[in-house]
Order: sequence, then structure tokens, then C-alpha cells
Amino acid sequence: MPPRARTLGEIGLRQGDHQQAVGHLRQALALCREIGDRPGEAITLNALGDASLATGQPGHARTEHAAALSLAAQTGDKYEQARAHNGLAHACRAAGEPGQARHHWRTALSLYTSLGVPEADQVRSLLTGPAR
Repeated sequence: MPPRARTLGEIGLRQGDHQQAVGHLRQALALCREIGDRPGEAITLNALGDASLATGQPGHARTEHAAALSLAAQTGDKYEQARAHNGLAHACRAAGEPGQARHHWRTALSLYTSLGVPEADQVRSLLTGPAR
């Protein structure tokens, strides 16, 4: 899939332009689905989950990250599985469900650690830091 729409969406998300980010990400998702790019679809769904959480919609974030988790599990993409669990944890925390958040963070930590990526340290600090 041409990564342009997803990249623009991710940049918009980082810059705080959530409306524009969502538009680009939805376009990227449609393209992924049209051409059957399931790994790209999982990546884009995780980004949409991040955008939903950034706009104060933890329920939508949970839906997007859950869909990303399902696709990533089917394709065997452990990084996107970890990313989905991390997103689900943030959505659970935002929804006032700290137990569920910790469950998802522990799973994300296990996956990130097995991959040897720096995201493991970020999640570890969320699990060991002060209660939020």
C-alpha cells in the first residue's frame, strides 16, 4: 500500500491535528482493505486507535485497537500486537478500568521485551510508576 496517507495521518496525530490525522488514516485504511494489505490495516487501525484516544474517545480507541490486535495476531505481527495491547491499556485507563489496563500493559511488555525494542521500557515505567 502506498504509505503516504498513513504517514500523513501519523504526522498529523503527532502534531496534534487530530481531525486531519483521522481523515488521512481513514483513507489509508480504505486503501489497505481495497488491496488486501492486512499488515498495513493493523498498523493503520492502531494509529486510528491512538487518534481516537487523543480526541477523548476511549470506546472508539478500544474498538480500533481490538481490531488491530485481531489482524496482527492473524498475520503474526508481534510488534503490532504489542502496540494494540498498549493502546488498549491506555483506553482502559482512560475509561477508569485500571485492572484491565495493567493486564494489557503486562501483555504489551512481554511482547515488546521478546522483540527487544525500546517500547518495553516505556511500558515498564507505566506498570511500575505511580498509580494513575
